[in-house]
Amino acid sequence: MRVPEGETTVPELAELLRPRLSLFWGSQAPTRSLLTAATTIAAHGLPVRLFDGGNSFDGYFVARLARRLVLAARPGPGPADPYDVLDRMRLSRAFTCFQLAELIESAPAGPEPLFVLDLLATFYDESVPLRDSERLLATTLSHLRRLAAVGPVVVGAREPQTLVKERWLLLDQLQTAADAAWMLRSPAPEPVLQPRLF
Repeated sequence: MRVPEGETTVPELAELLRPRLSLFWGSQAPTRSLLTAATTIAAHGLPVRLFDGGNSFDGYFVARLARRLVLAARPGPGPADPYDVLDRMRLSRAFTCFQLAELIESAPAGPEPLFVLDLLATFYDESVPLRDSERLLATTLSHLRRLAAVGPVVVGAREPQTLVKERWLLLDQLQTAADAAWMLRSPAPEPVLQPRLF
């Protein structure tokens, strides 16, 4: 399986479906890349669980992509129904690191893929003492490893912003726990050329 041409690129989806803890991270949360992968997996008939830790789930993007994937897969004149794809995607949102930790801790282990969008967003919250964030993340990572022993777990994360740079160690902790990690970089901006005067 491959991501459709022109979409955000991720490693082959078959690689993502291996039981392991995969991490995608960068200066920005790789939410679109993970949503593309999750939607494509659902379009191939597999159920997908999504835990949103950064309130970043883009339903319009997912619905448009599901429609395009269904239309591409069904070249006949019959009506394409992206709702079948969307029905295979189960979304849960968490607005604090405690809620996200509870979601992950109570998740049953199984073979269906689990995508965790912007895992560290709530752990970067300055109202939670750093020591508590570290402890809670360690527990959360042990549960992610438990889930990854049975089925694929794909996590997205971003670097901490300048105001919470002391929380870099949370990203380091996550990278250490991951079986595979990919750093995604934003494309370099086009240089602005000064017009010639003469």
